[in-house]
Amino acid sequence: MKVLFYLLFYLFFGSFLSISHAMPLHFMDVSAGVFRFQIKLAENGNAEAQYKVGEMYESGNGVVKNQKKARQWFEKAAARGHKKASYKLLYMDIQETGLSRKNKPQLNILRREAAAGNANAQYFLGKMYASGTGMPKSLEHALTWLNKATFNGVAEAEHEAIVVQEEIQRIREKQQAEKAQAEASKTIQAGGQKKSITESPKPPKQSRSSASDTEARRIEQERLRLEREKAALAAEKARIERERKAAEAEKRRLEKLRRQAAEEQARKAAEREKSEQEAATFKADPCKSKSARFLSTCR
Repeated sequence: MKVLFYLLFYLFFGSFLSISHAMPLHFMDVSAGVFRFQIKLAENGNAEAQYKVGEMYESGNGVVKNQKKARQWFEKAAARGHKKASYKLLYMDIQETGLSRKNKPQLNILRREAAAGNANAQYFLGKMYASGTGMPKSLEHALTWLNKATFNGVAEAEHEAIVVQEEIQRIREKQQAEKAQAEASKTIQAGGQKKSITESPKPPKQSRSSASDTEARRIEQERLRLEREKAALAAEKARIERERKAAEAEKRRLEKLRRQAAEEQARKAAEREKSEQEAATFKADPCKSKSARFLSTCR
Protein backbone atom coordinates (compact mmCIF):
# COMPACT_ATOMS: atom_id res chain seq x y z
CA MET A 1 0.00 0.00 0.00
CA LYS A 2 2.86 2.35 0.88
CA VAL A 3 4.64 1.56 -2.39
CA LEU A 4 1.47 2.32 -4.33
CA PHE A 5 1.12 5.66 -2.53
CA TYR A 6 4.68 6.70 -3.42
CA LEU A 7 4.19 5.57 -7.02
CA LEU A 8 1.05 7.68 -7.39
CA PHE A 9 2.80 10.62 -5.73
CA TYR A 10 5.75 10.50 -8.12
CA LEU A 11 3.48 10.14 -11.14
CA PHE A 12 1.37 13.15 -10.09
CA PHE A 13 4.36 15.28 -9.10
CA GLY A 14 6.27 14.43 -12.28
CA SER A 15 3.26 15.34 -14.45
CA PHE A 16 2.88 18.62 -12.58
CA LEU A 17 6.55 19.51 -13.10
CA SER A 18 6.40 18.68 -16.82
CA ILE A 19 3.34 20.87 -17.27
CA SER A 20 4.87 23.69 -15.23
CA HIS A 21 8.09 23.62 -17.27
CA ALA A 22 6.10 23.64 -20.50
CA MET A 23 4.25 26.85 -19.59
CA PRO A 24 6.08 30.16 -20.17
CA LEU A 25 5.88 31.69 -16.71
CA HIS A 26 6.74 35.22 -17.83
CA PHE A 27 3.82 35.13 -20.27
CA MET A 28 1.52 33.92 -17.48
CA ASP A 29 2.71 36.74 -15.20
CA VAL A 30 2.25 39.36 -17.90
CA SER A 31 -1.22 38.07 -18.81
CA ALA A 32 -2.32 37.95 -15.18
CA GLY A 33 -1.02 41.49 -14.67
CA VAL A 34 -2.89 42.71 -17.73
CA PHE A 35 -6.06 41.06 -16.47
CA ARG A 36 -5.75 42.75 -13.06
CA PHE A 37 -5.25 46.10 -14.77
CA GLN A 38 -8.19 45.61 -17.15
CA ILE A 39 -10.59 44.34 -14.48
CA LYS A 40 -10.03 47.50 -12.42
CA LEU A 41 -10.90 49.68 -15.39
CA ALA A 42 -13.85 47.45 -16.26
CA GLU A 43 -15.28 47.64 -12.77
CA ASN A 44 -15.09 51.43 -13.03
CA GLY A 45 -17.29 51.33 -16.13
CA ASN A 46 -14.72 51.47 -18.97
CA ALA A 47 -16.48 49.78 -21.91
CA GLU A 48 -13.29 48.87 -23.80
CA ALA A 49 -11.84 47.26 -20.68
CA GLN A 50 -15.11 45.39 -20.12
CA TYR A 51 -14.84 43.93 -23.63
CA LYS A 52 -11.21 42.93 -23.08
CA VAL A 53 -12.05 41.29 -19.75
CA GLY A 54 -14.75 39.32 -21.58
CA GLU A 55 -12.17 38.19 -24.16
CA MET A 56 -9.74 37.13 -21.43
CA TYR A 57 -12.42 35.10 -19.64
CA GLU A 58 -13.39 33.55 -22.99
CA SER A 59 -9.83 32.49 -23.90
CA GLY A 60 -8.51 31.84 -20.38
CA ASN A 61 -5.73 34.38 -20.94
CA GLY A 62 -4.55 35.66 -17.56
CA VAL A 63 -7.56 34.20 -15.74
CA VAL A 64 -9.40 30.87 -15.47
CA LYS A 65 -11.61 30.36 -18.51
CA ASN A 66 -15.26 31.09 -17.77
CA GLN A 67 -17.73 31.47 -20.66
CA LYS A 68 -20.54 32.67 -18.42
CA LYS A 69 -18.47 35.54 -17.02
CA ALA A 70 -17.20 36.32 -20.51
CA ARG A 71 -20.74 36.82 -21.76
CA GLN A 72 -21.61 38.96 -18.75
CA TRP A 73 -18.73 41.34 -19.46
CA PHE A 74 -19.59 41.47 -23.18
CA GLU A 75 -23.14 42.40 -22.20
CA LYS A 76 -21.90 45.14 -19.88
CA ALA A 77 -19.73 46.58 -22.64
CA ALA A 78 -22.56 46.40 -25.19
CA ALA A 79 -24.89 48.17 -22.73
CA ARG A 80 -22.42 51.06 -22.73
CA GLY A 81 -22.54 51.31 -26.52
CA HIS A 82 -19.47 49.22 -27.35
CA LYS A 83 -20.20 48.14 -30.95
CA LYS A 84 -17.66 45.32 -31.07
CA ALA A 85 -19.23 43.78 -27.97
CA SER A 86 -22.64 43.94 -29.68
CA TYR A 87 -21.22 42.13 -32.72
CA LYS A 88 -19.60 39.56 -30.45
CA LEU A 89 -22.87 38.84 -28.65
CA LEU A 90 -24.68 38.50 -32.00
CA TYR A 91 -22.03 36.05 -33.20
CA MET A 92 -22.31 34.00 -30.00
CA ASP A 93 -26.12 34.06 -30.12
CA ILE A 94 -26.26 32.77 -33.72
CA GLN A 95 -23.65 30.12 -32.91
CA GLU A 96 -25.68 28.83 -29.97
CA THR A 97 -29.27 29.14 -31.23
CA GLY A 98 -28.95 29.62 -34.99
CA LEU A 99 -30.42 32.35 -37.15
CA SER A 100 -33.83 33.38 -35.85
CA ARG A 101 -36.48 36.04 -36.28
CA LYS A 102 -34.98 37.83 -33.29
CA ASN A 103 -31.35 38.07 -34.42
CA LYS A 104 -31.81 38.22 -38.20
CA PRO A 105 -32.44 42.04 -38.19
CA GLN A 106 -29.23 42.46 -36.19
CA LEU A 107 -27.34 40.40 -38.76
CA ASN A 108 -28.70 42.64 -41.53
CA ILE A 109 -27.47 45.69 -39.61
CA LEU A 110 -24.06 44.04 -39.25
CA ARG A 111 -23.93 43.48 -43.02
CA ARG A 112 -24.81 47.12 -43.75
CA GLU A 113 -22.24 48.44 -41.30
CA ALA A 114 -19.55 46.15 -42.74
CA ALA A 115 -20.36 47.39 -46.25
CA ALA A 116 -20.17 50.98 -44.94
CA GLY A 117 -16.59 50.37 -43.75
CA ASN A 118 -16.95 49.47 -40.08
CA ALA A 119 -13.80 47.40 -39.43
CA ASN A 120 -15.18 45.37 -36.51
CA ALA A 121 -18.36 44.57 -38.45
CA GLN A 122 -16.16 43.40 -41.36
CA TYR A 123 -14.18 41.20 -38.95
CA PHE A 124 -17.23 39.44 -37.51
CA LEU A 125 -18.86 39.10 -40.92
CA GLY A 126 -15.67 37.38 -42.10
CA LYS A 127 -15.76 35.04 -39.08
CA MET A 128 -19.38 34.17 -39.82
CA TYR A 129 -18.60 33.30 -43.44
CA ALA A 130 -15.56 31.26 -42.32
CA SER A 131 -17.55 29.13 -39.87
CA GLY A 132 -20.92 29.17 -41.65
CA THR A 133 -22.53 31.00 -38.72
CA GLY A 134 -25.88 32.47 -39.79
CA MET A 135 -25.06 32.02 -43.48
CA PRO A 136 -23.67 29.41 -45.90
CA LYS A 137 -19.97 28.81 -45.34
CA SER A 138 -17.78 30.58 -47.91
CA LEU A 139 -14.03 30.75 -47.40
CA GLU A 140 -13.64 33.16 -50.34
CA HIS A 141 -16.15 35.65 -48.86
CA ALA A 142 -14.59 35.16 -45.43
CA LEU A 143 -11.12 35.99 -46.76
CA THR A 144 -12.45 39.10 -48.52
CA TRP A 145 -14.02 40.56 -45.36
CA LEU A 146 -11.16 39.54 -43.07
CA ASN A 147 -8.65 41.20 -45.40
CA LYS A 148 -10.75 44.38 -45.35
CA ALA A 149 -10.86 44.30 -41.54
CA THR A 150 -7.09 43.74 -41.41
CA PHE A 151 -6.52 46.71 -43.73
CA ASN A 152 -8.75 48.82 -41.46
CA GLY A 153 -6.71 48.01 -38.37
CA VAL A 154 -8.32 44.96 -36.70
CA ALA A 155 -5.27 43.01 -35.51
CA GLU A 156 -7.00 39.68 -34.83
CA ALA A 157 -8.46 39.67 -38.36
CA GLU A 158 -4.97 39.07 -39.77
CA HIS A 159 -4.60 35.78 -37.90
CA GLU A 160 -8.10 34.69 -38.94
CA ALA A 161 -7.31 35.53 -42.57
CA ILE A 162 -4.14 33.41 -42.45
CA VAL A 163 -6.09 30.44 -41.10
CA VAL A 164 -8.74 30.79 -43.84
CA GLN A 165 -6.07 31.13 -46.55
CA GLU A 166 -4.37 27.95 -45.34
CA GLU A 167 -7.67 26.07 -45.35
CA ILE A 168 -8.31 27.21 -48.93
CA GLN A 169 -4.82 26.03 -49.89
CA ARG A 170 -5.37 22.62 -48.28
CA ILE A 171 -8.64 22.16 -50.16
CA ARG A 172 -6.97 23.08 -53.46
CA GLU A 173 -4.07 20.69 -52.84
CA LYS A 174 -6.50 17.89 -51.98
CA GLN A 175 -8.53 18.54 -55.14
CA GLN A 176 -5.37 18.56 -57.28
CA ALA A 177 -4.18 15.29 -55.73
CA GLU A 178 -7.57 13.65 -56.31
CA LYS A 179 -7.61 14.90 -59.89
CA ALA A 180 -4.09 13.59 -60.54
CA GLN A 181 -5.00 10.22 -59.03
CA ALA A 182 -8.16 9.99 -61.14
CA GLU A 183 -6.23 10.82 -64.33
CA ALA A 184 -3.56 8.26 -63.45
CA SER A 185 -6.23 5.59 -62.90
CA LYS A 186 -7.79 6.42 -66.28
CA THR A 187 -4.38 6.16 -67.93
CA ILE A 188 -3.77 2.75 -66.38
CA GLN A 189 -7.19 1.49 -67.41
CA ALA A 190 -6.82 2.84 -70.95
CA GLY A 191 -3.37 1.27 -71.26
CA GLY A 192 -4.66 -2.08 -70.02
CA GLN A 193 -7.58 -2.07 -72.46
CA LYS A 194 -5.32 -1.11 -75.38
CA LYS A 195 -2.86 -3.87 -74.63
CA SER A 196 -5.60 -6.46 -74.19
CA ILE A 197 -6.92 -5.56 -77.66
CA THR A 198 -3.50 -5.86 -79.30
CA GLU A 199 -2.60 -9.12 -77.56
CA SER A 200 -1.83 -12.07 -79.80
CA PRO A 201 -3.80 -15.29 -79.33
CA LYS A 202 -0.53 -17.22 -79.18
CA PRO A 203 0.30 -18.30 -75.61
CA PRO A 204 3.97 -17.11 -75.59
CA LYS A 205 3.11 -13.54 -76.82
CA GLN A 206 0.18 -13.29 -74.39
CA SER A 207 2.53 -14.18 -71.53
CA ARG A 208 5.04 -11.45 -72.53
CA SER A 209 2.24 -8.87 -72.86
CA SER A 210 0.87 -9.79 -69.43
CA ALA A 211 4.32 -9.36 -67.88
CA SER A 212 4.67 -5.98 -69.58
CA ASP A 213 1.26 -4.86 -68.26
CA THR A 214 2.22 -5.92 -64.75
CA GLU A 215 5.47 -3.95 -64.94
CA ALA A 216 3.66 -0.88 -66.29
CA ARG A 217 1.15 -1.03 -63.45
CA ARG A 218 3.95 -1.43 -60.92
CA ILE A 219 5.76 1.61 -62.31
CA GLU A 220 2.56 3.68 -62.29
CA GLN A 221 1.76 2.63 -58.74
CA GLU A 222 5.27 3.61 -57.68
CA ARG A 223 4.83 6.99 -59.36
CA LEU A 224 1.53 7.54 -57.56
CA ARG A 225 3.11 6.54 -54.27
CA LEU A 226 5.90 9.08 -54.77
CA GLU A 227 3.32 11.76 -55.62
CA ARG A 228 1.37 10.97 -52.45
CA GLU A 229 4.54 11.18 -50.37
CA LYS A 230 5.40 14.49 -52.03
CA ALA A 231 1.90 15.83 -51.26
CA ALA A 232 2.20 14.62 -47.65
CA LEU A 233 5.58 16.37 -47.28
CA ALA A 234 4.09 19.58 -48.71
CA ALA A 235 1.16 19.35 -46.29
CA GLU A 236 3.55 18.82 -43.36
CA LYS A 237 5.64 21.78 -44.47
CA ALA A 238 2.51 23.93 -44.69
CA ARG A 239 1.44 22.78 -41.21
CA ILE A 240 4.82 23.69 -39.72
CA GLU A 241 4.66 27.09 -41.42
CA ARG A 242 1.16 27.65 -40.04
CA GLU A 243 2.32 26.84 -36.54
CA ARG A 244 5.31 29.16 -36.95
CA LYS A 245 3.11 32.03 -38.08
CA ALA A 246 0.63 31.38 -35.27
CA ALA A 247 3.48 31.39 -32.74
CA GLU A 248 4.82 34.66 -34.15
CA ALA A 249 1.36 36.22 -34.02
CA GLU A 250 0.94 35.12 -30.39
CA LYS A 251 4.39 36.47 -29.55
CA ARG A 252 3.53 39.84 -31.11
CA ARG A 253 0.25 39.95 -29.22
CA LEU A 254 1.87 39.18 -25.88
CA GLU A 255 4.63 41.71 -26.55
CA LYS A 256 2.01 44.34 -27.27
CA LEU A 257 0.22 43.52 -24.01
CA ARG A 258 3.53 43.71 -22.16
CA ARG A 259 4.28 47.14 -23.65
CA GLN A 260 0.81 48.38 -22.79
CA ALA A 261 1.18 47.18 -19.19
CA ALA A 262 4.64 48.78 -18.92
CA GLU A 263 3.37 52.06 -20.38
CA GLU A 264 0.43 52.11 -17.99
CA GLN A 265 2.71 51.36 -15.07
CA ALA A 266 5.07 54.18 -16.14
CA ARG A 267 2.15 56.57 -16.53
CA LYS A 268 0.86 55.77 -13.04
CA ALA A 269 4.36 56.14 -11.59
CA ALA A 270 4.70 59.56 -13.27
CA GLU A 271 1.31 60.65 -11.94
CA ARG A 272 2.21 59.43 -8.46
CA GLU A 273 5.54 61.25 -8.56
CA LYS A 274 3.87 64.44 -9.77
CA SER A 275 1.27 64.18 -7.00
CA GLU A 276 3.98 63.65 -4.40
CA GLN A 277 5.92 66.66 -5.72
CA GLU A 278 2.83 68.86 -5.56
CA ALA A 279 2.12 67.67 -2.02
CA ALA A 280 5.72 68.41 -1.00
CA THR A 281 5.57 71.88 -2.60
CA PHE A 282 2.32 72.65 -0.82
CA LYS A 283 3.75 71.50 2.48
CA ALA A 284 6.94 73.57 2.07
CA ASP A 285 5.24 76.72 0.78
CA PRO A 286 1.45 76.58 0.23
CA CYS A 287 1.50 79.84 -1.70
CA LYS A 288 3.67 78.31 -4.46
CA SER A 289 1.37 75.37 -5.11
CA LYS A 290 -1.41 75.19 -7.71
CA SER A 291 -3.98 75.53 -4.94
CA ALA A 292 -2.57 78.94 -3.87
CA ARG A 293 -5.29 80.80 -5.76
CA PHE A 294 -7.87 79.32 -3.41
CA LEU A 295 -5.99 80.49 -0.29
CA SER A 296 -6.95 83.97 0.86
CA THR A 297 -3.66 84.33 2.76
CA CYS A 298 -1.66 84.12 -0.48
CA ARG A 299 -3.54 86.89 -2.31
